[in-house]
Amino acid sequence: MGFKPLDWYCQPVKNGAWSHVVENAFGAYTPCGIDTLVVCISYLALFGVCFYRIWRTTRDYTVQRYKLRSPYYNYLLGLLVVYCIAEPLYRITTGTSIMNLDGQPGLAPFESDT
Repeated sequence: MGFKPLDWYCQPVKNGAWSHVVENAFGAYTPCGIDTLVVCISYLALFGVCFYRIWRTTRDYTVQRYKLRSPYYNYLLGLLVVYCIAEPLYRITTGTSIMNLDGQPGLAPFESDT
């Protein structure tokens, strides 16, 4: 379908579900393209915003420190963090794929890097 490193990384299925269900330029490479482009760019943007906020907080004393009004917000954010850590770890340890519509065993290499 493509050149060998891309086929190894994305593991597209020829005439699979992603080829027929989604009509776009990626075709069988849709799950790989979504995960690689959208998620990685989102992570980079989030890293940039967090880094800028930390830099502003440490350098500029006029910036107010981030403080929540109630400790219940902290508990809610803590539960959200636990879920965001536990869900990918569960998927990796059980080998459950979100993008697998064709019934292939195991995870593709782009999914095991999450």
